[in-house]
Amino acid sequence: MITMLGWIVLCYGLAAVAVHLAHRLTKKLRGNRPQPWIHVVIVAHNDERHLEWIIRAYCWYAWFKGKRLEISVLDGGSTDETLLIVNRMMGRYGVVCHVMSESTVKARDARVVELQQAQEAEETQIILYLHRQDDWRKLPFLAGSTV
Repeated sequence: MITMLGWIVLCYGLAAVAVHLAHRLTKKLRGNRPQPWIHVVIVAHNDERHLEWIIRAYCWYAWFKGKRLEISVLDGGSTDETLLIVNRMMGRYGVVCHVMSESTVKARDARVVELQQAQEAEETQIILYLHRQDDWRKLPFLAGSTV
């Protein structure tokens, strides 16, 4: 019994050492380059039903990948609780969030183009229009996901 407990503690200790060595190697290989990050642009209008789990999915995805996360929400003048949900989720997960309100579709599309042009080298940018069926494939943890 004691021998078995000793083996379990030994294996746990070796696993912890392996994780720390892998982390140190990753930092050494990356050098002075900034940590890669994901910028998710969500174009929403009255999408309170979907927004919370979408933000949670991207927060978990960024955490699993070891990347920083920034979320920009382009709101089209929602009359439901879309913006309240965004603010609550950002406070809970501590993610950098930018909320922009654009009343017309033309202004929203212009803002999306502006964000695409401002994309940085270490950034992975995902633009998600919630009203487009094929953009739902950009969500992590879904069957058939392209992320």
